[in-house]
Amino acid sequence: LAHEYCFFLHDEIARMLIEFEGAGAHKVKFKFSSSRERKRFDALAKTTDPVSVLKALGRHSEARRVVLNTITMAMVSDCAHHIYEALRCFEKGKVIPGFNLLRKPLLDNLMYFTWMVADEDGFHLAFTSGDPAKITQKVLGNRRSELMQAAIEETGLSAVVRIEDLHSIIFDVSNPDGLYGLFQHAVHLVTVDRIEIKTSPENFNFIFNQPADQDIYRTLYASLPTVLLYLAFLVMTLYQRIHPIENGSRSAFMFRTINGYRLLLGKEASLAVASAIGKVLSPLLQCANCKTPLKVTESNAAKLLLADCFQCTKCRGKQLYPFSWMF
Repeated sequence: LAHEYCFFLHDEIARMLIEFEGAGAHKVKFKFSSSRERKRFDALAKTTDPVSVLKALGRHSEARRVVLNTITMAMVSDCAHHIYEALRCFEKGKVIPGFNLLRKPLLDNLMYFTWMVADEDGFHLAFTSGDPAKITQKVLGNRRSELMQAAIEETGLSAVVRIEDLHSIIFDVSNPDGLYGLFQHAVHLVTVDRIEIKTSPENFNFIFNQPADQDIYRTLYASLPTVLLYLAFLVMTLYQRIHPIENGSRSAFMFRTINGYRLLLGKEASLAVASAIGKVLSPLLQCANCKTPLKVTESNAAKLLLADCFQCTKCRGKQLYPFSWMF
């Protein structure tokens, strides 16, 4: 279920990207104030890039939006590609390539998204300064917790994700249940600089592990859903700034992602989710084959939330139901 939930979050990120690209929502449009401005734009556009042209015309807000939109679209695409291939690797037991693929989106892309959500002005100023040294991960190092906390509040995840847990999972080298040590071991055959992830004697990192080592998968899927939930909300917030997302779509995204996450938080939480959905849907729905009323088990709650379907508990028939469209 944790793996399917992670793939669901990837698919939601990819869906938003495809829909925004298809609608051209990321393109910045404006009306010229006069024919003189239009002619000047046309003349400048022949010799320089659009952002510089907009700045030359004094349209700094439009130029800023072009920069931020372009970064968002390109970086989300890059991030989604890496996550998809990583999840496919984990399905095949290829854990070393899987962690290598996850390392970039979760250590790099995620923090730039965080910076953009939490401090858009500061990010834009640093990015357009002309000095790449101002946007390195080293510069972000001392601000990670501050920016992540601000981003959690901005995205509306404060009641679901704790900054201490999130930061520890991604960046705490001493957390044995976190991802940082796994990333480092996947990239390097030998690690000796940090005692917490030091290579054991007469060994190479990961080389002698069995592909079906359950401990690795337990650690991975205890941590990854939290990080990808946060990432998905960052992407949704950035897209919301590009163009307002329709209220029903936004509500469906938030309800499905948060309650899908709650299904992974233990028996009590998953039963509460199933019960809440059942109270609403069970009196209204029945199996199309045997007419048995819908029973929202934990399994059916997951199917409804993540796949828009349910399974009859009597005849076992699987049926589509447009749960996400209810919003």
